[in-house]
Amino acid sequence: MIYTKWPTAAYSASAQDIAPCLLGQYLVHQTERAVYAGRIVETEAYGGTYNGKADDGSHAFHGLTKRTAPMFHQGGIVYVYLIYGMYHCVNIVTGPEGAGQAVLIRAIEPVEGIEAMLENRHMMQMKPKVTNGPGKLCQAMNITLAQNQLDLTGQEMFVARAVEKQPVSIICTPRIHIDYAVNGKSFPWRFYIQHNPYVSKA
Repeated sequence: MIYTKWPTAAYSASAQDIAPCLLGQYLVHQTERAVYAGRIVETEAYGGTYNGKADDGSHAFHGLTKRTAPMFHQGGIVYVYLIYGMYHCVNIVTGPEGAGQAVLIRAIEPVEGIEAMLENRHMMQMKPKVTNGPGKLCQAMNITLAQNQLDLTGQEMFVARAVEKQPVSIICTPRIHIDYAVNGKSFPWRFYIQHNPYVSKA
């Protein structure tokens, strides 16, 4: 498949504006072993405010730390973090420097590097649970802390649009699995492609 890479300027808007725009686009990770590519089918925006309330579901809510530093970078880099000490999550940093915003890639539909994805997931055949969650897709695409802060205009990892665009029907809901967030758990910042089988289970 032929891709057109997103330029730096494409990441300058807020996370809540960019999150739905990423749907139907492609996340590409090029490694020595394989070129992994997946159609983004589910995202969540983090950071900023909604109806005057700060996003207490975001890592950036408590300010700049060593871990959250990538979120305060100018949009256009990768933010990878570890949860439960074993699962990686990949985010696209957005907005101007200091904004503290990013878009979590929650699920992808595999397009390239499928054989390697299956090996990485220790699975025999392609099915939605290969990549229907943020930790699953990172394992499948071999995304780890080694990719944290990568420049998305580089060659190793980037977001791209296909030459032939496919129309998508977008569903918007509150984000999931952030019950600790008093205000943020109700923010309607989860976006996914309607009826796509690779969307994660709420």
